[in-house]
Amino acid sequence: MAAGRYTGGLWVGSYLKICTHQWLDEKGVAAVAPPAARQSATEGMEGHRRAASYRLGRQALGPI
Repeated sequence: MAAGRYTGGLWVGSYLKICTHQWLDEKGVAAVAPPAARQSATEGMEGHRRAASYRLGRQALGPI
């Protein structure tokens, strides 16, 4: 449908999947883990709930 005229067409980036990572410090874990665990439990995502709870507990113990 001639979209290439105004979009620039295809390029190699059109076929790549971009993966990003985010890092949280102790304050970030303390802020994000409790609501993440609650939301995960609500949605039945047991692995995510356990991961958030583990990170929260590990944060309370200090770095390992």
